[in-house]
Order: sequence, then structure tokens, then C-alpha cells
Amino acid sequence: MTSKNFSFKGLLGDSLRRNLWGFVLSGVGFFLSLLLPLLMTMQRALENRTLQLKEFPDLVDHDWQSALGTVAELLGGGNFLAKAVLAVMAIVCGVVMFAYLHSRQKVDFYHSLPISRTGLFVNNFLTGIVLSILPYLVVLVLSVACVYGMGFGEAVQWAALGSALVSHLIMFLTLYALTVLTTIVCGNTVITLLLLAWVHLSPMLAQMLFSGLCSKFYSSYAMVSEHMQQALRLSPVVELFEINGFSYASGGVTSVVTGKGAPGSATGLLLVYLAVAIVATALALWLFRIRRSERAGVALAFTRAKLPVKVYMCLFMGVAFGIVFSMIAGNFWFWAGLVIGTVLTHWVVEIVYAFDFRAIFGKPLHLVVILAVLFAAMLCMRFDVTGYDTWLPARDRIQAVSVDGDESEMLSEAANIDAAYQLGEIGVQVNRDALRKEGTYHSVRLTFQLGSRTESRNYMVPENDAEVNALLNQIYSSAEYKQVVWPLFQVDLNEKAIYLDVYSNASGYSVAGSTADEDAVRQIITTLREESLARKENGLPVLRLEMLNLDREEFPSYLGDAYVTAEDEKTLALLEQLTGIKPTALTTENVKLINLQYNYQYGDSNNYYTETVPVTDPADIAALLKNACNRDAMTLGSLRSAIKDGFAFDARTDDMEIVACVDQDGVEDYFQLVYADGAWPENIIEKYRPDFTSIAETGTTGEMASAVDTEALG
Repeated sequence: MTSKNFSFKGLLGDSLRRNLWGFVLSGVGFFLSLLLPLLMTMQRALENRTLQLKEFPDLVDHDWQSALGTVAELLGGGNFLAKAVLAVMAIVCGVVMFAYLHSRQKVDFYHSLPISRTGLFVNNFLTGIVLSILPYLVVLVLSVACVYGMGFGEAVQWAALGSALVSHLIMFLTLYALTVLTTIVCGNTVITLLLLAWVHLSPMLAQMLFSGLCSKFYSSYAMVSEHMQQALRLSPVVELFEINGFSYASGGVTSVVTGKGAPGSATGLLLVYLAVAIVATALALWLFRIRRSERAGVALAFTRAKLPVKVYMCLFMGVAFGIVFSMIAGNFWFWAGLVIGTVLTHWVVEIVYAFDFRAIFGKPLHLVVILAVLFAAMLCMRFDVTGYDTWLPARDRIQAVSVDGDESEMLSEAANIDAAYQLGEIGVQVNRDALRKEGTYHSVRLTFQLGSRTESRNYMVPENDAEVNALLNQIYSSAEYKQVVWPLFQVDLNEKAIYLDVYSNASGYSVAGSTADEDAVRQIITTLREESLARKENGLPVLRLEMLNLDREEFPSYLGDAYVTAEDEKTLALLEQLTGIKPTALTTENVKLINLQYNYQYGDSNNYYTETVPVTDPADIAALLKNACNRDAMTLGSLRSAIKDGFAFDARTDDMEIVACVDQDGVEDYFQLVYADGAWPENIIEKYRPDFTSIAETGTTGEMASAVDTEALG
């Protein structure tokens, strides 16, 4: 008959009593990361409130709401310290509860107990969970009680608290199950910890290495933020600090790494992690039952796992060495790095497997085969065996497309899809015929929506090609593109506290005027939307509206720019009527000097001589200002970026700088001028063009480029 001490209930209780250190470690950890910060935050808020009621009553509500937000964040999914304790406890308890498998004496003792392998596994598995989660729940309940007791009950948001608790439990179980699985697979605790770090981080790093290889070998590869997000999701440890309840944290890991926020809902990812936890637990149980006791003390307890683990590590480290070497010393060292990384990893793994340095030259056939496979894969990418660079989806499969944008800027109208598809065909032809050896090219990134998935490619197209420019203009000038991409159409007019800062050509970096009146802002934006869709002329902006949202505690959030041209007569009239703001142009009254910077290429190289010629004649200055736009005040970038905002200025602007010296109340500022396509001041430009013939005859060197009149440039 089985003793009561060896019943499941008795064994679990005995395990908990023998591992009281777990309760202490977990309790102290959660006290320091959860309860103590809450008490400190609330006590400080109460003291500040008492002081402010006497001296600064206007600040009471603002600071109190800020304190409530901090308390809610500490209680919910935004407490990074509590997440760190959860991760540590999952790893520590997962290793400790099954570390006896690494000692022959302990294995003999535990496996001699009158309990089945399954029962022993369940007991140890549940013990680790109880040691970690029970103190967390107790401290959480005490924290909520303290929050109510100190008068901060308004900060307790039960929905957010519940979602945070569920997500924390799922993430803990995922980390814990993977730790237990790794501990069972290994026969040595040190090897367990090393392999555990590999399990948690290498899938994410492998995805990043693959992206690096694609960038190296495929000219059409488009690195998008979604690729980085996918890589981060392969690491539960990283995602633990990314997920806040059932959603992603606004300032989480993704925004730090990619510069872009992650998608809103994390429910799908949590379900995937829960499935991973279940599968890892089931696999751990199966391996625990078939694990031989005599495998204690070896590197890996399962001989069949040695080769797959070694192959994965060798391939991973070979590619890593290759990419690092090529970044340091060039393409040749990529291939040398493949060999060095693979060989060193193979040697280290064999030494660890055998715990014998003499095993360094063991399994030479494995090394040769791994190197052959690795080089074959790299050569396939190098020569594009799969046709990656010449891929283009069938036209009837494309549901939507984004041009130089992301998945939030998809265009679904047939005309835009057809134009983008023609751009893709031109890019494929360029890659297929290797035409980039002749002439200049630029890339156009196309993102295709193909059913439930998206694919992105960077297609190289000829620079200043009539057909390419016509297709791009067709897309960028379409009403759909404006409505999908332009910030003017993304602003929510029902949102309060929208503020407009207005800049004109003459105002430069200074604000010409502002308005925060809700009705005025709504009328101006609505009218400008209508007129911007109806624009027919290629006029440059006369006003720039910087849209801001002031409904924030600290700084206003930038919502984007909207542009007003001379053709937008209703908007201009409305701005003057409601705000008193009207365009002010650059004139000879405020511009006394314009610098013309000429570039001359000499020889067959890419060396340039640059000479700056000042224009001081009022008549010539007036001619240069006649159709000019202040590029800096209007924040117009390159020709390619400006055309997305609906403005096509003369392409020569990117090759030659025309800089106006503007006097603003005794302070001189320098602004670059641009001209609409067809309005280039050819006569004045040619009038002042230097004679470069003598420079070519005397063999001017590249150092002469430093002879630019820097004082005239400012």
C-alpha cells in the first residue's frame, strides 16, 4: 500500500516544505518590484498633495491624475520590475526542480521512490509553479488592498488588471515550460543554462541573420519593420517586456528597435505562446519518462539530439561570423568568416559533448558536410537560384499595393495597382538584364497585399525616366493616395485640442501665426481637403500648416504637415478670415543676397569643383524670387519625397543650391530655394555661371572644392 507521504497531495506538500527558499525568493522579489514601489509612489503623492493644497492648488488635479496613472501602471502590465522577477523565477524554478537529473546519486534516490515517472514530473512541475505564482498572487492582493486603503482605489482598473494577470501567467508558463524541457534534455546544469540562453535568443537572432543575408545578396530585398517585429516575437523573454495585458506597450521593445510601434492587439501572440507552453510541457513529460538515469552528468541526455543541435549551432555561428567579418573587412572575408565560424563552433561543441579537449578533431565528416551545405545555400542566394530578385506576383493576385510606404498605406484602386505593377515590371527587367551597370537608378519599394499575407520588394528603376516618372506621378496625384497617405486626411476632426502652426515663405523657421479654435481648425482642414483633391496646377506651397495635438500632459504630439498652394483660394480666404494669416513671400525687401552654387565635374572620376557666386543686383534677385519657394520653411525634402506631397519641383534643384540670405529683424538666416517644374530661372542661372573651361584646362584637382565662398554661404 502506498504511504500517505507518497500520495500526490502529500508529495506536493513535502516538496513545497523542502523548497521554502522559493517562497522567500519569490515573495521578496515581488515585494521589492510591486508592493514597495506602490507604497513609495502613493506616500509621495499624498505628501505632494498636502503641500500643493496649501501652496499650489492649481497643480493638485494634474499631479494627482499623474500619480493615479503611475499606480495603475505598476499594478497592471507596465511594471517591468515585476516582469523581470517572473522571468527569473520561471528560469530558477524550472532548473532547480529538475536539476537532480544531472546528479547520479540524486537520480538514483528520486527514481527509487514509489511513485511513477509521470507523478514525479507533475509534482515537480507544479511545485515550481506554486513557488513562483502563489507569492505573486498574495503580493498582488496585498497591493490592491493597500491601494484602496490609501485612497487610490480609482487607479484600480479591473479589466486591465485581469488582462495583465492572464498575460503574465501565460508568459511565465511559456518560459517555465521551455526551461523545464531544456533541463530534462541536458545532463549538466551549466550546459542547461547555456542551452537555455540559446533556446530563448537564437531563434530571434537567426531571423535577424537571415534578414542580413537577404540584404547582402538580394538587391530587391526590402527590410521593413514587420521583419524585426517577427524576429522579436520568436523570443518569449523579449516579448514579456513588450506585451502589456492583451496589447503591446506603446514604448516597448519594438519601438526602441524599429522606431515604430507594434500592432495593437497581442491576443493572437499570447495564444501562440500558450500553445508553445502546452507543447513544451507535453514534450518535456514524454522525454522525462523515457530519459535514462545513467545519462546524468553528460552534456545532452539524448544522443539523437546531439547532431541536430550541433548542425543548427554551426550554421548559425558560421553565418554570424561571415556577416560580422564582411562588415569589418569586405565581401571576401564573408566567405572566410563562414569557414572560421563553422569550424570553431564544431570544435567547441565536440569538446563540450565529450568533456574532452581531444575531441576537437572528432567527427570530421560532419564538419565537411555542414560546410558544404552552408556554402551551397550561400551560393544559391548569391546567384539567386530561387529568382528572388526577379519575382513579381501575378497581377490578378494583387489586392492592394503600397508605393514607398508600409502596410497602413495600401492602395486598392485598379489604376494605382496597374501603375505599381508596371513599375515592378520595369524593376524586374532591370534586375534580369543587369542594366544598372549603365546609367543611374533609384529604388521603389512596392508592398503587395496577396490575400492574408504581404510581400515587399525594392525594385530598381531608371532615374529621370519619362515612363517611370509618369507612373509615379499618376499614383502620387491620385485622390486615393492623398486620402490614404497624406497627414491632412489622417487627422481626426472629432479629436479635440488640434492646433495649427502656420509657416509662410518669408517667416522661415518662425511661426507666421497659430490657431487652436476647434471650429476654425475644422473648417480650415475640411476646406483644404476638398481643394487639395481638386488641384490641377503644379504650384508649390505658399503656406505650411503644422498640425499638433495638445491633448497631452507634457509635449504636443506632431500630427503632420498640410500644404496650401495659391490655387487653394477658399482655404487662403478662410485662413485670413478666421485667423488673420495670409501668405508672405520673399522679396527684395528682406532678401539682399542670393548665393548660386555651381558644381563642375572634371575628368572621368566623380570629383567635383564647386564655386559659389553671390547675386546682389536687386533686379536679378527679384527674378530669382519670382517663382521661388522656401524649401526649408516648407520642409520640402528631395524631389522624390516632395512629389509624394503633391509637388514636382525642377530636378536641377537637387544638383544646384540656390540659397537666399533673409534678413529677419536684423538676424540673417539662410534658406534654400526651389522652383516648380518648368519655372527654373534659366536666364539668371546662365548669366552668373562661371567659366569652367580654364579649370578643366589647368587640371583642377578635387582639393579645389574647398575653395567655396563659405562666408557667402553663411
